[in-house]
Amino acid sequence: MNKTNAFVKWQKNTQEIFDFSVVIHYAIPNLKQKIKLIEEGKARSLCRPDYYKSHKEGYYSSENLMNSLKTRISGYKSHVSDYLLLSLFSYFEAFIVDVIKEFLEFHGGISTFQSFAIKKSKYSMDILCNDKEIKKHKNKLKPTEAKNQPDRKHATRELKKTLYRFPSDHFSAYGIFMLGKKVEDLKARDIPEVLINVLLIELTPEEIEKFHNIRNIRNNIAHGQPVNLNIKLVTEYNEVLMGVAKKVNNHICEFFKIYENNFFN
Repeated sequence: MNKTNAFVKWQKNTQEIFDFSVVIHYAIPNLKQKIKLIEEGKARSLCRPDYYKSHKEGYYSSENLMNSLKTRISGYKSHVSDYLLLSLFSYFEAFIVDVIKEFLEFHGGISTFQSFAIKKSKYSMDILCNDKEIKKHKNKLKPTEAKNQPDRKHATRELKKTLYRFPSDHFSAYGIFMLGKKVEDLKARDIPEVLINVLLIELTPEEIEKFHNIRNIRNNIAHGQPVNLNIKLVTEYNEVLMGVAKKVNNHICEFFKIYENNFFN
């Protein structure tokens, strides 16, 4: 599998909002031209819209409508750019949540996935540690005040040949549990942290900085603050999000959508 379902959905949503932008940028110049022709007496009226219809006679050629539309058209490029970025960032946020939930469900859900990690730890603690050879090597890794210190490198190499779980491995069950809680209320500001520290995806400092820059612009738009956007800039910002989305998708497919349920069978 080269694409997660979440990635396919994200691609579809992203393409649809760009398609809508294309339609708007063709439709508005045509509307402006038609208004001009009506005002010059070279056209009778506007076409009836799909919504916001009126049954008043002469409404679609009235001066009030023409003036109202010209006011609304003013600055449309900036408005479309703002709404486009808002949508694109929201789709990206949804993708991150969806792709995490997807691979958790792939493993049977949080409880089942967590049980895999617990079983491995329990097996190491309860079964392997009673093995004579494993116990011998494990004891060499414990602190001792003996003058002649044991060969810990050799002991570690021998344990790595077995299913023995080292201390850091035992925290994976808790990590899965916390990821399940985190994903239910994942904040945009925390996305890089989750990708890097939980999923172990390598993001460059530049990618992280650009992500937070886009997030700040999104926040300014959402709070009614003026931003200086155009379609070219929005497209460039989306390429940043696209690069991260592709990296996440490939990483999940390569390392996390791997069947694990037969580990102890």
